[in-house]
Amino acid sequence: MKVGVTGASGFIGKLLCRALVAQGCQVVVLSRREDLDIPGVVVCKGDLTAGPDNLATFVEGLDILYHCAGELKSEALMYPLHVSGTRALLAAVCSSIQRTGRTLHWVQLSSVGAYGPGQQAANQARRIDESCNPQPVGEYEVTKTLADESLLAVAAIEPRLSYTLIRPSIVIAASMPNQSFFQFAHAVRRRLFFYIGEGNAVATYVHVDDVVRALLNCLGCEQAKNKTFILSNDCTQRELVGAIAAYYGVKPPVLVLPEKPLRILVRLLPARRSPLTQDRIDALVRRTQYCTDHAADVLGFSPRPLPEQLAAVLKTS
Repeated sequence: MKVGVTGASGFIGKLLCRALVAQGCQVVVLSRREDLDIPGVVVCKGDLTAGPDNLATFVEGLDILYHCAGELKSEALMYPLHVSGTRALLAAVCSSIQRTGRTLHWVQLSSVGAYGPGQQAANQARRIDESCNPQPVGEYEVTKTLADESLLAVAAIEPRLSYTLIRPSIVIAASMPNQSFFQFAHAVRRRLFFYIGEGNAVATYVHVDDVVRALLNCLGCEQAKNKTFILSNDCTQRELVGAIAAYYGVKPPVLVLPEKPLRILVRLLPARRSPLTQDRIDALVRRTQYCTDHAADVLGFSPRPLPEQLAAVLKTS
């Protein structure tokens, strides 16, 4: 099976490529660099933001395409990569399909950010499954959702193009570039963490190994075609914090501060003098839960409880 991967130099893409090679797949990756340190892959030099013409060689003969490319830091680069880049890749794929008559299955790595924070207060219970309508907020989330919609629109009119849309929550691992989880853990270790409000917030993370396994299970899975799947490994914030404290050998936090007065205080203090913001308070009181029943039924998604995976995540912190 010939498999193409975009975003192969990224956090998830690199691990996916190694897993695909181990499965015996012929893996071709799209990259602006030729010196990728991923044994067993063929590098096809190209750029998603340069238009469909420079992507023709990359998509040639593919059976399955994993589109994992993403921009996390620069908002100015998000639309060109996520939206224009996806549309250029779709154009190249459709041109190949129409010329050769071959079918192709496209697996797109998206984000639960497509569902947004919702209209209600962050501390109100909210349950998200694949039937929920996208309501993205923020440049990353909006552009990733536009990329998803572009894929679905093209697949609706090209029967030889099938898709699987994977929407994970916050993906964590020891090698992750995003430091927010480590900052959270270090606050617990230094005994600086405190609960806000009723203390019944939900932690919505998922380990990268579980995401990669789900992506691999899309290979040859007829039931996964033209479907969307949410991946998350939710637990209560108290369970996660307690597990972090136990890992570091410190006492778990017990301090609980009332949410409303804390929000008033944050509004009154100059931003430079407060480590807290309204957005951070939202994150610490949020009660959104992501349903993964669909992924469990079709993709066999069954991660170990997140507190049990902490040692592998925090081992280098």
